[in-house]
Amino acid sequence: MNASFLLHPYSPILWRYWMAFNDFQHDQGGDPFVGAKLGNLLLAGGFRDVQTQIKTLHLDNREPGRRKTMIGFRDEVLLSAANQLLQAGAVDAATVDGMRRELAQVHSNPNAAVFYLFVQARATVY
Repeated sequence: MNASFLLHPYSPILWRYWMAFNDFQHDQGGDPFVGAKLGNLLLAGGFRDVQTQIKTLHLDNREPGRRKTMIGFRDEVLLSAANQLLQAGAVDAATVDGMRRELAQVHSNPNAAVFYLFVQARATVY
């Protein structure tokens, strides 16, 4: 559920980059929002006893080490596509630079927070 990824402090350039990232993935034939469809996909694939669960990741000052790790992981994910997004014209250099600045601000903010929902599925093969 890529649409649920939120950071505090608010990072509008990062948000624009993230939506461009998702749009690019979609345009290339991927599905950045596949989590919401997992139940249907598993049923259509012949699985039975399909179960889905929404998992919540909410990291703040209660777990600063885990929060730092997750922000670092998100940095890697976001930056992994920067060159492709630039080459495709999906973002410009100013957006990438702005996103990096905002990520640095999130890293250095003592009250940073990360919120993310994702779907986990389980099923049985017939």
